[in-house]
Amino acid sequence: MREAGDFEKFFKDNYAKAYFLALSIVRDEEVSRDVVGDSFEFVLKHYSSNLPDNMTGYLLATVKNSCYDYFRKKAVRDRYAQLCLLVADDAVVDDHHDERVEKIMAAMDELTPRTRQVLTACYVDRKKYREVAAELDISESAVKKHITQALKFFRTKFVKKASGGV
Repeated sequence: MREAGDFEKFFKDNYAKAYFLALSIVRDEEVSRDVVGDSFEFVLKHYSSNLPDNMTGYLLATVKNSCYDYFRKKAVRDRYAQLCLLVADDAVVDDHHDERVEKIMAAMDELTPRTRQVLTACYVDRKKYREVAAELDISESAVKKHITQALKFFRTKFVKKASGGV
């Protein structure tokens, strides 16, 4: 564009075409205006002295490519935002998990030593009732009884707290 008047005429003649092209692609008026403005700026900067033969076609191609760039950048931002949300959710879940484990461990201290021993062997060490019974020299039904008592204690302790009771 050799003179400011040439660019002004070019702008007035082609703004509507460029805007509606951008709008048809991105379907957002504000983004379309931004894309068109950036495209005109790009054309002005890069072709201020040497005009391509089909300046309108070049402008429209620039608008179209800018719209596709917008979608690529938006996809990256969206993926990043989702990743941030996932990391934040995991951190919250981890905090709650650690908190719960601490509460359970504290509650285990309130169990009788034998019940705590049976519970630890079954749930922490992941041993079968038969193995625990053989190690502690008690019957399998005694192991089940200790587990039942421990689980009942946990249900009572944590359900009361969760429901607002003491």
